[in-house]
Amino acid sequence: MSSNEKRHKSRARGPKTPYQGPGRVFGKFQCQQCKQAWQSGHSWANQGQTCKKCRITVYPYEQTPLEPGMSCGAPKNQATSPDSQSQKWGRQKCGKCRRLGYPCGQFQCGRRI
Repeated sequence: MSSNEKRHKSRARGPKTPYQGPGRVFGKFQCQQCKQAWQSGHSWANQGQTCKKCRITVYPYEQTPLEPGMSCGAPKNQATSPDSQSQKWGRQKCGKCRRLGYPCGQFQCGRRI
């Protein structure tokens, strides 16, 4: 069994992501099925994203804090209207958006803005 397979199986029993905090972080993803890789600034604890090709949920293998100047995941000077956020981020792909029922960019520091 490869190290990736072991890591994937161990996540099924415990936390599904490296980060376990309340805010949004930067995540790196790679689909185990098709090997497609992507990065996203819309990564959350124990939330996956859907692979565009395979349509399966993929959890990040690495998560890091967002760049300085971000306030719990949203730029301090950026408007976060529902229309602007839904156009910038594909809600169908994001597990957090699907669970919340609205764009996750509207969710900061544990509450909806």
